[in-house]
Amino acid sequence: MADALRYLTERDVVSVLNIHRAIDALQDMLVAQARDQARNLPKTLATWGDGSSMHALGSVQTGAGGYAGFKTWVHTKAGGGSLFSLFDAATGALRAIIEARALGMLRTAAISGVATRALAPQDATRAALVGTGPQAVTQLAALAAVRDLRQVRVYSPTPEKRRAFVANVAGKYAFDIQESPSLEHALAGAEIVTLITRAVEPFVDAALLADCRHLNAVGAILPSKAEFAQDVFTLADRVVVDDLENARKGSRELRERYGADAAPWTDVAVLGQLLAQGEARPLQARLTIFKGMGMGLSDLAMARVVFEHAREHGLGIELAPQTRENLLLAQP
Repeated sequence: MADALRYLTERDVVSVLNIHRAIDALQDMLVAQARDQARNLPKTLATWGDGSSMHALGSVQTGAGGYAGFKTWVHTKAGGGSLFSLFDAATGALRAIIEARALGMLRTAAISGVATRALAPQDATRAALVGTGPQAVTQLAALAAVRDLRQVRVYSPTPEKRRAFVANVAGKYAFDIQESPSLEHALAGAEIVTLITRAVEPFVDAALLADCRHLNAVGAILPSKAEFAQDVFTLADRVVVDDLENARKGSRELRERYGADAAPWTDVAVLGQLLAQGEARPLQARLTIFKGMGMGLSDLAMARVVFEHAREHGLGIELAPQTRENLLLAQP
């Protein structure tokens, strides 16, 4: 009998995935990509009306037990929704439809976790988190998962939001979490800095990162937006991206630094390739920068873990397998 098609809800996803599992799964997928065993399909986008948009990302992991998938989502001022469709890469059979909000939040944080684990100093204990939106919760979890922190300072320009954020997360960790009254206060002494904002213009410059040794810039993923100024590159010994093509298309910071044309970005490394080669932070590095843009393989890494656990433990709603018969040909 054919495997059931599974519909997996947000509750199913969060019952299976935690940030540690997400980080490990994503690192494995990045290494597979570097070894030509997995690849992305470029993001597609359409917009309409007053800021409404629809998006699609694709990815495939080949070889035994491989999967292919698409994450699709729609955003409007009235709300939105997202789904991941998971296919068997060998047979083309649809295996699961997965609600993808938590999936997306975990993969966005997990890539920061993978980058921080590989690139930040091993003895870094002080961090700053700039931005307190929904993604910031899992970004904090990712930092805590890969470094033994003593203190994290949190800043956003709205006092009520940053106060509420700190109150919500403070009891979940053993280290000190402080609300910072200013950006300068948040960044002072921070060895690891994560930016997860919707900033339109750069607001972090080299002077503010005097103590920073590793920067995660993961909030500005459109060519109209930027979080850090160009002089930050003068401090960097290594600049790393999750996906070169997506960075070339969407990162204003990198496009202004390295060019928006087809010229090779010889000074930019890809995270998966570094991991596959066993490389990490350069010795005596002043600063490493990780620019995360988001990619389909990150979602696929999460979806694979969730689906295989759900199948093994009977989670989700079982639906009839997708028919492989051409019913039109059977009509009289």
